[in-house]
Amino acid sequence: MASDKRRKLRLDMLQELYQFHLSERGKKALIPGNLEDRNPEKFFALEYLADKGMIRFKAEDGMFFAKITHYGINFMKSLSLGSGGPLSMA
Repeated sequence: MASDKRRKLRLDMLQELYQFHLSERGKKALIPGNLEDRNPEKFFALEYLADKGMIRFKAEDGMFFAKITHYGINFMKSLSLGSGGPLSMA
């Protein structure tokens, strides 16, 4: 997958977790345990976001859970304000 497409996928995944955070009042999102096999690019995007500190991503009982961090929230807010954010998603 080209780097621009990966960057967009990471941003889309972060946006999805941000919206989930807002609609579910801060709960963590349940991610299927077989995501790594079904859609490795999405799995790698979640790992990348976790490595950057924008989300927490961990395995529990055969499932994965993801939750946006305050850093990820601030990044998404900065994008909505048009500042582009302090972090490159490269």
